[in-house]
Amino acid sequence: MKSFYTRLTIFSINFRKNLRILVNHPTEIFVIFALVFGVLFVFQLPPLNGTDEFTHFPRVYQISQGTFWEQKLPNDQYGGYLPNNINNMINAYRNLSRSGNEIQYKSQAQQLDHIYNSINQVGAHYSQAIFTSVVIYPPWAYIPSVIGVLIAKTLALPLIWYVYIGRIITLLFYIALAAWAIKLLPRGKWFLVALALLPTSLSQASIVSADGLVNGLSWLIIAYTLAVFARKVSLNWQRLVIIFIASLWLSVIKDGYTLIAILPLVIPIEFLGKKLYGWLWRISSFIIIGTVSLLFAIRTSHVAASTVLTPRLNTYINSKAQFHFIVNHLLLFTSRVLVQPFTKNYDTVYEGFVGIVTSRLVYLSLPIMGLLYLVLFLSISAIHIMPEVVKYKKRLYGSAFVIIVGTYFLVSLAFYVGNTQVGASDVFGVYGRYFLPFIPIIIVYPMVSSVRLKLKSTTVASSIIVVILISLISTLLSIG
Repeated sequence: MKSFYTRLTIFSINFRKNLRILVNHPTEIFVIFALVFGVLFVFQLPPLNGTDEFTHFPRVYQISQGTFWEQKLPNDQYGGYLPNNINNMINAYRNLSRSGNEIQYKSQAQQLDHIYNSINQVGAHYSQAIFTSVVIYPPWAYIPSVIGVLIAKTLALPLIWYVYIGRIITLLFYIALAAWAIKLLPRGKWFLVALALLPTSLSQASIVSADGLVNGLSWLIIAYTLAVFARKVSLNWQRLVIIFIASLWLSVIKDGYTLIAILPLVIPIEFLGKKLYGWLWRISSFIIIGTVSLLFAIRTSHVAASTVLTPRLNTYINSKAQFHFIVNHLLLFTSRVLVQPFTKNYDTVYEGFVGIVTSRLVYLSLPIMGLLYLVLFLSISAIHIMPEVVKYKKRLYGSAFVIIVGTYFLVSLAFYVGNTQVGASDVFGVYGRYFLPFIPIIIVYPMVSSVRLKLKSTTVASSIIVVILISLISTLLSIG
């Protein structure tokens, strides 16, 4: 009996020791989990059956051919001309995603996988492909996925591997950016680990899409800014160039995230060395990023107004008429947008933030979603105050508030103009994943506040690891 208690004591001591080691390596934990489950997601999800993937992939393939911008097609549609075998594969998997019979779905999926795993020729003839909402995405939004497709082309792999390699390279870009951000963050590393490993975050990064890149760049910009405030990194011209490239890239991928892109401009001048150089960097960055973002917004709105993005039965979508409605009812529109998060029709948005909500199913049960929210709350509550940044409290508070409210408003505005019935009381098509880019800015509040829960870092880290593991496994089983 004594030996049993002795072994139990030794096991307990070793367990706590190993747990403390894990707590000190959040970046490594993230990379391991993201690689393992990300690769499983890549191959477990049927090709082109990720969220909106069968609309993103044609655009990616078009770019890989050297056609960087969408083409105007008859009947005021936008799209391009793709090789027949590529077009047939896209249409086949699109039809598969609409199958309502589980047995039929599995049978057809196996047949399609066999067919396109044996074809490595894209086809000599081209046919017209109509794109929907992806017409507004620029070529640089898909750089990781395009690299993957080009690798598959160069190696003459079967067509199905164009999707798989595109997914893998997209995943690797996401892991690199998110890991970089986690390493830079002065506080809240485990919060970002949990956020980056949410089923929504990882599944979006494991498909052919621009969302993984948007999330990774946003988190890197926020992490760099907070690291400078905390004096964890000093600014030199190389880091200023990195921040500028990340900000410029983010601002012209997707409308709505410009405020995140210009967050580094709130860094005090004294952190930039000489005042003259600091002001030159701040003014030039603001002018360039602001001008490019405005031009990008004008272009995307023009393209969106010229085509039907998401045709729905008995729904009148007209961007110009909607914009006219907003201008003439600005207070009404603003109040509707600000109230909407507190209404019942926003419940799927909150579910889709931590889980994966589609029109067909919820991949995670509500109890697991509740646990995910709990670990996010615990990881925020456990963040220690940083005396180095307290003196910039007002600046950071204000910046965080503007980014959270402003980005929410800009995203809602984009979906109201291009995706909602004219004059509708609610914004249609907003999902939880669209708010993931600005969530880490919440770290600012506990960093400058002395009010927090007294939680052990080992308790928080172990809770995050267990709950994230359960959620990722359940998501994987659900997809399968």
